[in-house]
Amino acid sequence: MALTGRVPCKVKGVVAKGDLIVSSQTAGVGMKLQQESYNVGCVIGKALESKDTTDVGVIEVVVGRL
Repeated sequence: MALTGRVPCKVKGVVAKGDLIVSSQTAGVGMKLQQESYNVGCVIGKALESKDTTDVGVIEVVVGRL
């Protein structure tokens, strides 16, 4: 759990550096924001790294300073 700063985050799917990260259907795992499903307050953070696989992996995310 983090309120602000750079933290590791589990994500699934392909993520590019700079993508906004939101929660996914899997508990404890985030995913890249799909613009059509945006709701106010849904963003967890912004990806500081890219991930090019579709499985679950860990990337660094900045939280609280978007």
